[in-house]
Amino acid sequence: MVGLALAGVGGLLGVYLVVWGINGLRRTVAVWASDPIPIGEAHLADGTIEVEGTAEPLSGTLRSPYDNAQCLAYSYSKKRKEREKNEDGEYETKWRTLDSGSDSVPFLADDDTGSIPVKPAAATLGLDTEYSSRRGDIKKTENRIDPGDGVHVIGQKIPAVESDADLGDARAYIGDGEETPTFRVTNGGELETVVRMFGRSAGSIVLGTVLVGMFGYALLTEFPGVAAAIGVTV
Repeated sequence: MVGLALAGVGGLLGVYLVVWGINGLRRTVAVWASDPIPIGEAHLADGTIEVEGTAEPLSGTLRSPYDNAQCLAYSYSKKRKEREKNEDGEYETKWRTLDSGSDSVPFLADDDTGSIPVKPAAATLGLDTEYSSRRGDIKKTENRIDPGDGVHVIGQKIPAVESDADLGDARAYIGDGEETPTFRVTNGGELETVVRMFGRSAGSIVLGTVLVGMFGYALLTEFPGVAAAIGVTV
């Protein structure tokens, strides 16, 4: 019964992953169906706003933890290669995360028509790998948005307040809000955003389906009478 209970937990997690993945696909379609607007027209937009441009410093920059690079957003991870025995007594190689994190600062999204501040603190970041090193069994990876990188941003246009010194004299910025289906900042253009969103959503659905299937198999194995009643052989 312990195995069945564990399978049940996995089944619940699987349902959650499937639902999350389906909602993610809906968000992906919404992003694909919309088109970025010239940043100079952002002051005319309300609610969800989607732009493409170049990331430029606004009130400051960060220093990345490993490469010490000047950047506007980063995520990092430090992993160790380990060997563990599986249930069959065979050794498997896995990368165990020892440390990870991320940080960002407000920046300007700029194109030929104008610029608008972006506050990415609450955004899902799709960052390119800019630094990777490995010494022995330790691997360090750093993903960043650097000044001058191309970015795609979709979020909500939010009025700026006078007390927000990070935004300078800007009247509005792109951030998170209830009116936008997603808040994402991605290296590259709209296609890169859609590909990343689709990959995450599809992967979640596949993993969730596997977990639900494992629970179903465990349930039918534990209660063969149920399997016989519905004509399933396990």
